[in-house]
Amino acid sequence: MRRRLLESPEEVFQEFDLAEEERDLLRRPDHRLLRLLGAALADEVESSGPRPKVSTVVPQPHTTVQAGTLPDISLVLTIVPCAQYENGRLSTFAYAVWVNPLPQGADPAALPPPPGVVFPGQPLTPLHTVIRVSAVQMQDAAGDPQVGLSASLQQSSNIIAPPPPEAAGRPGVPPFGSDLGSGEVQAAVAAVRGAPSDQRYGRLIDLMHVLRGAEVR
Repeated sequence: MRRRLLESPEEVFQEFDLAEEERDLLRRPDHRLLRLLGAALADEVESSGPRPKVSTVVPQPHTTVQAGTLPDISLVLTIVPCAQYENGRLSTFAYAVWVNPLPQGADPAALPPPPGVVFPGQPLTPLHTVIRVSAVQMQDAAGDPQVGLSASLQQSSNIIAPPPPEAAGRPGVPPFGSDLGSGEVQAAVAAVRGAPSDQRYGRLIDLMHVLRGAEVR
């Protein structure tokens, strides 16, 4: 049966009384499959168990647990790294974070920050992470509503960099704006190597300034 389902699922579906939603779940399983598996397991237990004794007791009404899918929700988590400077030198980074609902077809980068947001430094390129939340409406044994949620990551990247010179058909051009053999670059490299551990980060920033020249801010 497993081999037939893999090779020709539509042909196998014709042999069983399946609703279209059940067929779609078997083609593309997701969180809704739990409800279908639970119903199948209940049917199997009921059919394999001993036959109940005949009783004249009138059965009492019981609660039926129902489940149904709800519309998906798309959210945008925005993280803005902010550079903090001390005496004109980069000291550290802090972050501003917020979450927006994402309307269908909207550009995450076009959503405005919440009113009154204060950036803890100079804002840099933000990260826009798109998260899709799927929801299932259920009921507990008492009939009270419950909602099951699951999330999937749809988009997450803020890495934007120009192509290296080699990609532009200029393999002879060094990948930095400065001559790697110049005295200024070599002095900056030596400063990084000789700096104590608590000062090495600052020396690395100095080295990047020397290598990329005006491109570094």
